[in-house]
Amino acid sequence: MKRPDVLFGKIVSRQGSYAWVGWFLMPFGWLYGLLASIRRKWYESGNRQFHLPVSVISVGNIEVGGTGKTPVTIWLANRIAGMGYNVSVVARNFGIRAHACSVRLDSDAVRENFTDEVLLLAESLLGRSSVYAGKSKSEAALKAYRGERPDIIIVDDGFQHLQLYRDIELLVLDFASPFGQGGILPSGTLREFPSVISRADHIWINRIPSGMSAEWIKRRVSDYNWKAPVQFSKVKHTGVRLVNGKVLPDIPERTVLAFCGIGKPESFRNSLEEAGIRLEGLEVFPDHHVYSAGDIEHLKRIMERTGASALITTAKDAVKLHGIPDTGDILVQSMNLEVKGAVQELMNDILNSIDVYRKRNRKKGSKID
Repeated sequence: MKRPDVLFGKIVSRQGSYAWVGWFLMPFGWLYGLLASIRRKWYESGNRQFHLPVSVISVGNIEVGGTGKTPVTIWLANRIAGMGYNVSVVARNFGIRAHACSVRLDSDAVRENFTDEVLLLAESLLGRSSVYAGKSKSEAALKAYRGERPDIIIVDDGFQHLQLYRDIELLVLDFASPFGQGGILPSGTLREFPSVISRADHIWINRIPSGMSAEWIKRRVSDYNWKAPVQFSKVKHTGVRLVNGKVLPDIPERTVLAFCGIGKPESFRNSLEEAGIRLEGLEVFPDHHVYSAGDIEHLKRIMERTGASALITTAKDAVKLHGIPDTGDILVQSMNLEVKGAVQELMNDILNSIDVYRKRNRKKGSKID
């Protein structure tokens, strides 16, 4: 029996007989989109959103399956923190811990309470920005404000979290499928109608392949939103390290076996091949997969069978390998974003928003206790 994520991929891409399933589900997608539109209008009218006395920016998308928004959140938090501002990042946690809290990486037992994206945020921003997570992003944002008194709160995957008022909406689109595949859930990958792009204050086109331009996407986006400044980014390979933290000076000369559990695994394959890393294959697990010792044993058997010299995975997957035996020597790809476009316009809006709240709070002495 095929995994649910594999079946969904066949449906949204209309492969073979699964095309009929996709067409059959389209009316349900229209209904889902209509309900999403009604929900958005309800929250955005009548002062129903929860306001914090601090600047709030959301980094989100309109598509399920991964557009690389978490790396964008990390880049943005590092950029703002590097300018001397106190930054808190808020994310939703689907792990064991239900109540919102500050994310700490004290032990493997603590790590088990958080999902891969939350752990990746905490590891990547350690010492620069605080990270708060919970099943309610609004609760996490409130805890972050009370605990840190930050200059700005960044909400990871916040475009559909309408309960909390956001001063700036940053919408991330993936170069490979900027307007999704197959329509709206459950027949496709979109969370809302594409017209919701008009709600974005800034648009970020992510994961542009080397040697390609995203100008055609920019022109298409302008049909929905001609006012929003557009940023472009591509993933840049910066090296490899081990799960145990040791940085390696060179790319492995022999072939390696890659594995990942992310929304769009082909983006990982492409980034490795562009970096000159030779692959024996790519083993794909479901998105947000929780790895076990059995998974690692299975991968090492494949590695031995194919003659690969090592295993390599993503930083998002690596955070879930802590505490599993014999994983310290697994390679992890290190990457950052090369960003171009209207970056200065985005930063100006953010700094202006911070300044507005600072002046307002000085006058009113605003406080939520």
